[in-house]
Amino acid sequence: MPTSSEPVLLDDAAMQGFIRDGYLTLRSELPREFHERMLDALEDLDEGGPRGHNNLLPCVPELAHMLDEPVIRGALTSILGPGFYLHFHRHDHFAFLNAAQPLHKDGDNHSHYAVDGLRRMHRTRYAMLFYYPQDTPLAKGPTGIVPGSHYVPRRALEAARAKLNELNKQAREEAKAKFGDDVLGSEEARRFHRERLERFRRDNPAMFAEMAKLDEPWEAAKIPLTGEAGTVTITHFDIVHGRHSANVTDEPRHMVKFLFTRDRDPVAPSWQHTGAPWPEDEDPLAPVWHSMWDWHRGGASSRPVSGNCSPNLGSDDDRIALGAAYSLGMAAARGESGLTPLFDAFLSDDVSLRTIAAYGLVAAGANAAPRLAAMVDAQDANGTVRALDLLGDIGPPAAIALPKVLQVMQHQDPNVRRYAVEAAGTIAQADPLDASQLLAPLQDEDALVRRNAATAAARLAPNLTNPDALVPALADNLYSWHHHVRGWSIEALQRLDSPAATRTAMRYLATTRWDPTPKSGDTPPGARAPARTVRGRI
Repeated sequence: MPTSSEPVLLDDAAMQGFIRDGYLTLRSELPREFHERMLDALEDLDEGGPRGHNNLLPCVPELAHMLDEPVIRGALTSILGPGFYLHFHRHDHFAFLNAAQPLHKDGDNHSHYAVDGLRRMHRTRYAMLFYYPQDTPLAKGPTGIVPGSHYVPRRALEAARAKLNELNKQAREEAKAKFGDDVLGSEEARRFHRERLERFRRDNPAMFAEMAKLDEPWEAAKIPLTGEAGTVTITHFDIVHGRHSANVTDEPRHMVKFLFTRDRDPVAPSWQHTGAPWPEDEDPLAPVWHSMWDWHRGGASSRPVSGNCSPNLGSDDDRIALGAAYSLGMAAARGESGLTPLFDAFLSDDVSLRTIAAYGLVAAGANAAPRLAAMVDAQDANGTVRALDLLGDIGPPAAIALPKVLQVMQHQDPNVRRYAVEAAGTIAQADPLDASQLLAPLQDEDALVRRNAATAAARLAPNLTNPDALVPALADNLYSWHHHVRGWSIEALQRLDSPAATRTAMRYLATTRWDPTPKSGDTPPGARAPARTVRGRI
């Protein structure tokens, strides 16, 4: 048995299951009394207010013991690599007398903004952790997930939802025109907004019927994550999920969600790997799984491709189209044919088709990078963004593109700057980079450019020369209005190999620490704790 400080790494079978299905369920080894204390502490918080949400851990700091358990830390290490870190966003999802929740993928703003609102990163750079502090049977309304859904883009459904979002936007604009920017500031404004949404629903029955039909396969495939107190499920960030069913008990249900971020792209397996290849499988998504397995192992693909996959790129079936793109991409990675049909589709005006092709070009890796680098053109902002998106996803094998990526970090279009800085943060992992390259982005007028620069600084910290050059800008960003900028700036300061950065981080953390029970006084062991106090650790 490992000691309490040694992470319990996953074996090949568990890691393959996570890659294929997108989730892994574990059991906390802490005693039941611990989870009961966590439940008591959570009951006192405000789900969306300052005593909760992203401040949840300062309010219930003991929760960190669960996150640091060897079995939990070992699973996260296996999935995200040894340098993973806790993302600044976390949330206690409270369910009481409420119904099932529509299935969805979480907003990508906490990880990577999807190009065209559709293409996300399949490679595991972010993960979610769901924790139950109480027994959660089906009757309590557990979280539900759709296994394997983290890869599938759901193109038709997302297109229908985009239309609905336009209708919602129209309703909001009407409310703003009548009541000003704060459309939810009064009961009258909220009623007006609701009435407009209800009118749109009445006027567009076909749209809502079509959305319900497109949602049916996902609803049929979802499974409930039930379990005893202390049940933990780790999922890919983009898995389709939602509250599985209503909580029909007379007790509330808590599910605490934490996010985690990969530090570095993998160069070797981070689990107990025996060297086994990905098992053969005839599922349409098997090429996707094989490519992810090879990426996690830090190696190139050796999977042969049978037949001509090009016609399947245009399939309306998301799984078939995606499998074809990955098959072509892995063939191209080995120097075989595959790049031409992928680039033809990627340069199409059809957003659905080019989204599918993009995944194949990422799988092609270094062999796709030169042509993608040629697309980084200061005159074509939209094409440049799409190319940068893929170069950043390819990561270090796209090193040939780094000079052009660094150049367009000064582009006049803020969206280009956003994707350029993000791409630099993954591509430059293999070689030293002068920290001053990130200084202007850290001071950019656009908050998301600053966010991506702070993320890049955290990821590239081991590669940066002259890291002290970033300390003043990161220190200023600790007080940014945007919580993403604040969250990743403190992470970057902690990771820079610089005494000045460490001192800055410690000063900030010392002054911003939050005592969840101010003026409560000290309670000796065995004495009755004051109200609203979390009792001492076991």
